[in-house]
Amino acid sequence: MEYRTHTNLCSPAGLCYLAYMEKRPKTYLDWAATSWPKPDSVYEAVNNYARSIGIDHNRGHFREAMDAEVWFNRARRALAKLMNAPAPERIVFFSGATEALNTAIQGTLAEGDHVIYSSFEHNAVARPLRFLEKKRGIQLTQIPGSVAEPIDPAAVRKAIRKNTRMVVLNHISNVFGSVLPVCEVGNMLAEYDDILFVVDGAQSLGSHPVDVRAMHADVFTFPGHKSLLGPPGTGGFYLREGLEEVVSPIKFGGTGVKSAMEIVVEELPHKYEVGTQNSWGIAGLAAGAEYVLERGVADISAQLAQLTNQLVEGLKGNPLMRLYAPPPKIHHGVVSFNFSNMPSEDAAALLDRSYNLKLRAGLHCAPDAHQCTGTLRQGTVRASVGCLTTTAEVEYLIRALQEMGEDYVEAT
Repeated sequence: MEYRTHTNLCSPAGLCYLAYMEKRPKTYLDWAATSWPKPDSVYEAVNNYARSIGIDHNRGHFREAMDAEVWFNRARRALAKLMNAPAPERIVFFSGATEALNTAIQGTLAEGDHVIYSSFEHNAVARPLRFLEKKRGIQLTQIPGSVAEPIDPAAVRKAIRKNTRMVVLNHISNVFGSVLPVCEVGNMLAEYDDILFVVDGAQSLGSHPVDVRAMHADVFTFPGHKSLLGPPGTGGFYLREGLEEVVSPIKFGGTGVKSAMEIVVEELPHKYEVGTQNSWGIAGLAAGAEYVLERGVADISAQLAQLTNQLVEGLKGNPLMRLYAPPPKIHHGVVSFNFSNMPSEDAAALLDRSYNLKLRAGLHCAPDAHQCTGTLRQGTVRASVGCLTTTAEVEYLIRALQEMGEDYVEAT
């Protein structure tokens, strides 16, 4: 069966299509990529900051510069509370989780170091590791897993060598929604003084309980634009006390403070926050994190569990669907599937053009995860939900896929 995904919108057929689509609600189910829509408080914070302050913090001794610092402090306090960090100053801002992960990885590892990571890591982890494998001669051990059991803590312990310097794990798989046992791994790694535990919290902070002290995380990275509901171009990491002497910055420049220092300001957060910061974005991130705190992470997590289960149960009865779903106890926010033998990109495009549904398709920047499930060639269609997703939106996707199935059977 051939599916047409492009229409000339100026043609009569195109005009009919536009009239048809007006009756279809725009339904966004790609929260694992970025959150949308944002709470009104986020839009208001960015707008008010841009209009009334407009400048970066640490860039003046006038009133607006002091007001800018207030917003940065608000963001640090909210984030520290969300992850149970011991102090707000341990929160460092970057352009996103990718830059934070690169700083933790490239700023720490040296020739001969050994790193353990899982087969479910995002390219923000896998690519810098493989780059350093070629450029610095670091050694890598990838722990294999499955959707149902993405990593076995016992396998991590077995892989440890005398030169093991770091273990890197994502908290929740961005492809399958599998929750990794980071607390169990962290408790085990607490026995080893020389191994840094880096946790990629891209899919967890803001939508799932996070306690950096309970998981013994040395570094916990996060994006601002996903479940924290902030704007793109925001994010950062939590850095355990004392590690600023271990993790070198990978960027150098002005900080607005202690400008006479020849190389770098040693104190947090200035050691890593160099150059003009995304201050408008940080204001929005502060508002987003405060919204999450007010709603309560436990409430948001329960909502996502309910929506995830609703979608899985709704798709189970579709004979043309192949689900890649972990057990409910470790399944959070993301549902990956394929529709018959259709390429995932075609299925997602058809959902958009015919139903105004916005889903992600492809490899989701995590090809190793697809190796585990045999979906490297086809990829998967990924639906992901957030704190503003409704049960009606999930039901709409279920009905759309049922209709697609009926059309497919009729055509074939």
